[in-house]
Amino acid sequence: MSKSKAIYEKAVKLIPGGVNSGSRARNPYPQYFERGDGAYIYDVDGTEYIDMVLGNGAIFFGHGYKPFEEKYHEYLKLAPGLTTGFETELSVKAAETFLKIVPADKVRFTNTGTEACLHVMQMARAHTGKNDFALVEGAYNGWHDAVNVSTFPVMAQVGDLSNPTPVPGYGGLDKNLVNAAVIVPFNNLEVTEKLISENKDRLAALIIEPVMIDVGYIEPKPGYLQGLRDICDKYNVLLIYDELLTVFRVPEGSCLKWFGVKPDLGIYGKAIANGHILAAVAGTEELMETVASRALTAFVGTFNGHVYSLAPGLAAMELMADGTAYAEIEKNTQYLIKAFGESAKKYGIEAFMCGKGGHLHWYFKDDVTCYRTAATGNVDNYTKFTNAMLEQNIFVIPRPLSHHAISLCHDGKALDKIVTAMDNSLKMLV
Repeated sequence: MSKSKAIYEKAVKLIPGGVNSGSRARNPYPQYFERGDGAYIYDVDGTEYIDMVLGNGAIFFGHGYKPFEEKYHEYLKLAPGLTTGFETELSVKAAETFLKIVPADKVRFTNTGTEACLHVMQMARAHTGKNDFALVEGAYNGWHDAVNVSTFPVMAQVGDLSNPTPVPGYGGLDKNLVNAAVIVPFNNLEVTEKLISENKDRLAALIIEPVMIDVGYIEPKPGYLQGLRDICDKYNVLLIYDELLTVFRVPEGSCLKWFGVKPDLGIYGKAIANGHILAAVAGTEELMETVASRALTAFVGTFNGHVYSLAPGLAAMELMADGTAYAEIEKNTQYLIKAFGESAKKYGIEAFMCGKGGHLHWYFKDDVTCYRTAATGNVDNYTKFTNAMLEQNIFVIPRPLSHHAISLCHDGKALDKIVTAMDNSLKMLV
């Protein structure tokens, strides 16, 4: 019996499903890991894998990346003996560094993406006096009731493109919140304006991933984000960016800077602390001041600004600040994308790979512009491909609507192993 199976048999008696996040479940049982080193992870049976999951893209530099670890532990010395419940100079240093990369007016730190999303929703309601939200079909903005709607819905339930049906992402959600959501298709300004105009009197904000990554990697069409900005301004609806996955992994460090279209509020996380627990809310001064001294609404949390979160956050942001780390990881991303495309063409497989800044994904179809096109790829080919990658010790996700990543530590040796594995896996589909 493998050690993972033995651990699972014990874990499942104590932990539902044997895992602490449902996304880690595997059939017939999840793998359990004991250590990571750069681009590699090692399970309890001693098997080495190249990690292409990396905490859903949160681990930007790699596992145990020495320059990050050294800087992180150095910053811990700025608040010796403290952990949480107090403000420290670390928060000021982290805020200064963050705002150099993400040109918002002000920022406040919290812990997770879901918490950040809850905060901006309360801020939007307090500012506008309206209650409900428009969401992008297929996007994942957190697990709470009001936004876990039409997240990876099955195609039989999505309804007409001109008026998508709100579909609960999981069981147990508040039906009133689910039904109150206005669902809009990505990259479709005409339908989005129609739905927002019809519901303008109750919509506090539109929440959008400027680049959809939880379903792989889908960029906005030229002019799309500016079009959303204009629509939101026209109907007095706030524009909120969900950059939990894009921040530091797109050109210029953020979609705000890359596309030059400014949201009212944004939420940021994942890569900003290289896998450590940290998220941020940033935006215009007017919106951010809604939480100053609890003027209009609260933004509280015992663990907000936790020393053991801010220290790795500051370390990661400083290492990213000059753009050289991004440039290296982007070069390697495009190397993999080109190699995948060449192999797919060689074997006559309808598939392509896309991404930026270490975020990447493969689709087994010819084009993807929104959730509905992403959800109608060749599932059989995707499954066979990812199973073959796993057999070659490349740790990937078997679900077609997911996303992958590489880190700065994915050097030439690791990249070449991935290229070989991709070629072998595509060849098996012929």
